[in-house]
Amino acid sequence: MPLSKKWFTTLAASVMLFSSFPINTLAEGDVSQTVVGEQTEVTTGKKFTQTDTPVFETTESTEAISTLPVTTEVETFGVEGLFTRILLDEVYRFVKTDQLADTPTYPKIDSQYTNKVTVLYSTADSSTATAQTFAQNRKIDTYGQVGLFTRIKQDTGYLFVLTADLSTTPVYSMTGERFVQQKTSVYPTADASGTALTTLTQNDSIKTFGTSGNFTRIELNGSYAFILTAHLGTKPVVVYEATGKKYSQQLANVYPTAATTGKPLGTLTQNQLVDIYGLSGAYTRVRLNGVYGFVLTAQLGDLEVFAQTARLYVQSPTPIRQAPNTSSPILKENQTNTLLTVYGTSGAYSRILFRGQYAYVLTSALAPLKVYAKTARLYVQTPAAIRSAPNTSSPVLKQHQTNTLLTVYGTSGAYSRILFQGQYAYILTSTLAPTKVYAKTGLRYASKPTAIFKDTTAKTIVRTMKRSEQIDIYGTSGAYTRVKLGGVYGYVKTTDLVTKKPDLYDITGIRYVLDDKVVVHPKASLTGKIGTLKKNTQLSIYGKSGYYTRVKIGTTFGFVDSSRLGLNKPVAPSKVGTVFYVHFDQTPLFSADVAYSRPAGYLSKGTKLIGLKAIDDDFWHVRLPNGTTGYVINPYIGTTKPDMRYTQQAINRQKVYTVKTTTSYFATPASPKSTGLIEQGKRVYPRYRVGNFYVIQSGWSPVYLPVNAVTVTTDKRIIQKNTSRGEKLIQAAAKHLGTPYTWGSQTAANGGFDCSGLIHYATNQAGKYGGRTNVSGYWYGAFFTNRRTTISSGKRSDIVFFENTYTDGPSHIGIMLDNEYFIHAGGSQLQINSIYEPRWREHFLGFKSM
Repeated sequence: MPLSKKWFTTLAASVMLFSSFPINTLAEGDVSQTVVGEQTEVTTGKKFTQTDTPVFETTESTEAISTLPVTTEVETFGVEGLFTRILLDEVYRFVKTDQLADTPTYPKIDSQYTNKVTVLYSTADSSTATAQTFAQNRKIDTYGQVGLFTRIKQDTGYLFVLTADLSTTPVYSMTGERFVQQKTSVYPTADASGTALTTLTQNDSIKTFGTSGNFTRIELNGSYAFILTAHLGTKPVVVYEATGKKYSQQLANVYPTAATTGKPLGTLTQNQLVDIYGLSGAYTRVRLNGVYGFVLTAQLGDLEVFAQTARLYVQSPTPIRQAPNTSSPILKENQTNTLLTVYGTSGAYSRILFRGQYAYVLTSALAPLKVYAKTARLYVQTPAAIRSAPNTSSPVLKQHQTNTLLTVYGTSGAYSRILFQGQYAYILTSTLAPTKVYAKTGLRYASKPTAIFKDTTAKTIVRTMKRSEQIDIYGTSGAYTRVKLGGVYGYVKTTDLVTKKPDLYDITGIRYVLDDKVVVHPKASLTGKIGTLKKNTQLSIYGKSGYYTRVKIGTTFGFVDSSRLGLNKPVAPSKVGTVFYVHFDQTPLFSADVAYSRPAGYLSKGTKLIGLKAIDDDFWHVRLPNGTTGYVINPYIGTTKPDMRYTQQAINRQKVYTVKTTTSYFATPASPKSTGLIEQGKRVYPRYRVGNFYVIQSGWSPVYLPVNAVTVTTDKRIIQKNTSRGEKLIQAAAKHLGTPYTWGSQTAANGGFDCSGLIHYATNQAGKYGGRTNVSGYWYGAFFTNRRTTISSGKRSDIVFFENTYTDGPSHIGIMLDNEYFIHAGGSQLQINSIYEPRWREHFLGFKSM
């Protein structure tokens, strides 16, 4: 049987008391007796659960042992922390205090309506009626039932009404019977935005229970519902079969009979589409607001009425569509300049009539004017009349002023078509031109060959002016001066024009004449003569033409062999007694002023010599430090002491050494001051390298040129092509490029070669052996064969001959590298030249083969 409340309370108190004392160990078999006192919990009141409330065994429990339904009444026995103690099945348990309230709370069940005047009761007992009543059709919230009663809420408390006095819907009295005039929807409320409950068909008979706004209340399946009042009538509808649709062509009255008598049922707006139900005389039957009426047939039509809004031209071939969208069928394609009547727009389309029906064309394809392609942009050249038509009798719209820029859209007769104030107009074509009219402002001269451009973008050249050419100018435009070519303006860079007529050519530099009696020719050729120049003459030069340099004598321009001009003024010959120094190791010393035989000895670099006598350009008779005398080749000695810190290094003489830019050369590597210049692009022939300098010849003297001033490339003409005798001949000569010209020498051991000595040496090296002879001997002798005198007939490894160079008859000789260039001991050193250079061309004799 269950324990009593008193016993449970006493037991709990005893346990709590017992736990405060120490526990003594009992001997086996001892019996410990516990005395339990009695304690009774005092009730603290009654509470009601506000929700379904969990019940816990203790305040520390995490899992509920049961749940009390909402509004359960419980007796409380104090609180512990967040919990309230209750008695459940004769045992104390715990619920959360915040889930209890002094009064019960009932959840709302639904809302209902009073179906008559209804009495309110304080309890669910008919003997507890109050003085309060609710009127019929009052909507109230319900909170559950108790027997025959339904609980309601009044202020903060609960009251009761008889359940029989409530309905789920209001109660309305029937107000009559109506007939559905057309198919119509039934809605749950007096609002057509809800979902329809069902649909009624025309002439259905229904009972009505009053109205609510535009709706009439009906009964549907025991509840009230609503139908638009306009869809109901007192009589069934006489049904006519629809015979089509028509558009109201204007604001039109709808009459109750086929006559204009009686009060109109309503009106049709213009373009209102209505169903028609046959004819009656001059009238057409229509239906308006669910009622049949009559409209004058003349006021109806098959199409909507659209006012004409424009007359426009098709600007490019464009489709006519059935509807105003790109997916509708194409009825036809209108061609450019078709004139269309437009009846307003629809979106991006214009409405037109096509075969009695409205159709649509893209508005963007239409314009008020015909389409004429732009053909030009022209300037008015003189004040000119703008006319409305292309003839002199048409009205003048305006006078255009000079230099007005017009866009032209083709021509019509003598007139050009233009746009004027949104319409095409006409102006005489003869008064227009592509450029503005400018007043002449002076004349100028071209300071150099100068381009005339089409415009100031300087992209298209119309033609080129020669230097000194005179031209009229017509003002400026930015950095350009305007000129006229025929009837068209062009543009020249202002900086290329001068006010004073310049010389025909610009001065490009200064040169010195290197020889006496240098001929000035009228053209860049050997023909003709307009004068001669003396050695050491300083000249202004005016550019070059091939192998010739342009010079000016008086007021006349002429041409001089470029090889006879130089950047450096010729140096006067050294005087007797001049101190010389040897600049090369193994410098040959001869016993005579000719090198037919081997040297008498060799001098070391730095040897000091005293000049006794100059022998032509190539030899000096000198005294040695020991008092003896001999002959030394000029290109081996100089008037400055050489830099003894550097030794001479061999170089590849078969390479091409070209001066990068006009550069100074020096007397020694340590010289602080330049002793002369070498022109940009000139080929030099180094003999050795000394430190960071190449030793080259300037005339008949050794000089030092910085290595970094020179570009080194391969000479393709010298590269050996095969092992033939002709190739060996070229190789034998090429390896001595740059060695000095040495009169009478036929071996490198003598320090150089003369021209016939080089030929003797090279032919023997190539395997064609023979004795030494002079140029005349080689020309007339049988050592070489196949003589030819046409200058274009030469070929590689041929022997080329020249005449009258320093004596009459054959006097110079070389070896051809191709059909133009030859290698030879000529001038002051062994070098390569073209047979077409003037100094060689004028002495050309012929070719022979080895």
